[in-house]
Amino acid sequence: MKNILSIIQDEKASIKLEVTGEDLLSFSNDLINRAKNELSVEIAEARKEKYLTKNEVKEICGVCDATLWHWNKKNYLQTIKIGNKVRYRMSDVRKILEGSSSNSK
Repeated sequence: MKNILSIIQDEKASIKLEVTGEDLLSFSNDLINRAKNELSVEIAEARKEKYLTKNEVKEICGVCDATLWHWNKKNYLQTIKIGNKVRYRMSDVRKILEGSSSNSK
């Protein structure tokens, strides 16, 4: 006897399934709880992230406005819109600084 997964994966298979309302409710609750857990992890990580202004990034990296503009266009250092303000992720700036320090060795 084939297992259910191989039957489902067979494009020619025709399957009829009978599910109770209780089963559907349990399944939907499991999906919702899994999504909540994944989102809570992402939210916690986002709260840890520090966002820098353009002036802070210019000072830290020692670059000008034009360089930041070029970096953004080339997806080297992407800007983040928070409301109507432009910010940069500190983690992205760290990656650039770590990359430039390893290149200079």
